[in-house]
Amino acid sequence: MTSSRIENVNLYNIKYSINELVNSIDNLYLCAILQTQELTIEFCVKYMLDPNEKYAKDEEDRDICVKDILLWQKHIDEKALYDYLGMKKNNEIQ
Repeated sequence: MTSSRIENVNLYNIKYSINELVNSIDNLYLCAILQTQELTIEFCVKYMLDPNEKYAKDEEDRDICVKDILLWQKHIDEKALYDYLGMKKNNEIQ
């Protein structure tokens, strides 16, 4: 959609692709992404549930849990999310 970095304020008015979000992840609050964008399970697990909290910008980002993802991402199936987390834990996926 755009070649410039996304700002947090833009998330509330524009829907971005996963690739665009990934390219600007260091510039964005995870909570803002979670509450405004349609995300994939893979994105949520990699960026929001990262055990090292690598992408978290503040305490609110660090506190994101599976319950929050299911609350804000209505299209994500709970069983599919837990299945993906299980595969990740067992190193079946990277």
